Amino acid sequence: MSNTQDESLIVRTWFEITVNALNSGASDIHIEAGAHETLVRFRVDGALQIQSRHPIDLHERLITRVKILARLDIAEKRLPQDGRLYIGYQFTRPDIDCRVSILPTLHGEKAVVRILPSRAEDLDLEKIGLLPIQLQIFKHSLKQTHGLILVTGPTGSGKTRTLYSCLRALNQSHRNLCSIEDPIEIRLPGVNQVAYHPRAGLDFPIIIRALLRQDPDVIMIGEIRDAVTASLAIQAAQTGHLVLSTLHTRNAHGALTRLKNLGVDDDMIESCLLSVSSQRLVRKTCQSCHGNPVATAKLCQKCKGAGALGRIGVHEVFNKTQILEPTVTQLSMWDAGLEYVRQGIISQEGLEAEMGALQ
Repeated sequence: MSNTQDESLIVRTWFEITVNALNSGASDIHIEAGAHETLVRFRVDGALQIQSRHPIDLHERLITRVKILARLDIAEKRLPQDGRLYIGYQFTRPDIDCRVSILPTLHGEKAVVRILPSRAEDLDLEKIGLLPIQLQIFKHSLKQTHGLILVTGPTGSGKTRTLYSCLRALNQSHRNLCSIEDPIEIRLPGVNQVAYHPRAGLDFPIIIRALLRQDPDVIMIGEIRDAVTASLAIQAAQTGHLVLSTLHTRNAHGALTRLKNLGVDDDMIESCLLSVSSQRLVRKTCQSCHGNPVATAKLCQKCKGAGALGRIGVHEVFNKTQILEPTVTQLSMWDAGLEYVRQGIISQEGLEAEMGALQ
């Protein structure tokens, strides 16, 4: 095979992989080297599934193709690299933003391509799974001119999308919106987005201090990770800014313990806290086969036999009174999930699989 034919094969293979990923509704593309073959897997609705297998001799060239599109160093094969690229249904007009991570492994470099939401309508507070009473708490908090809004949950629970949906709701010409992110996942017109870059001297505390001199109305901090960031976030919320951020805790009430562990006392929390939410992503029951994909002679074509299609956020959202006074009536995440079970949106088994320890 000539070099031209070989290059054409790699270009075509990569394009077919990306189109299949888009058609499958995948959130991530994994390209990994084994001892004898290259494995391509898609993460769909939170679960990895094998998409295709390729000869191992194509692996290095396929990774090189990804590196070229992401403007990474194709000669560097010993260190991890991060970048961005675009994919799309039209080969000559890719329009969907992706984040790329390259990691050296035993049999060769592995690439993970995260497909980012490309439409503004994907970032809508009314479409992330909030029940009406929860949406009301969120909207009330977002109407305030200052204070702290926290979104909690484990990695992969949809916290970033919730924060972006909040920013989209606040994004109006009379507001100065700023964000600090690691990394910038979705590019939002009208928001001054700053990337966390510690090697260049840009860590969260330094960026927050700089943003406070930029006359911000709203500051989104990707994650409160340390005591200094926590202190600055509280300070900003107390001095006339609306601050949105995330914490890694199992539930909303865990946010208080986490803040106290970071040196924030009760008075500081009470002075600025607006709301705390926590969330999980639960697979939605396929509305075509109602979760029973083989009930008829033919396999359900909608969910391809999975019984589930897409995911929905299951939340608990508490205002300041509810979070500081646990005796006040609250709608827990488990209760919110059971409401979706009653509506037939998710299954009891799916709810238990995602959040069984929280019941």
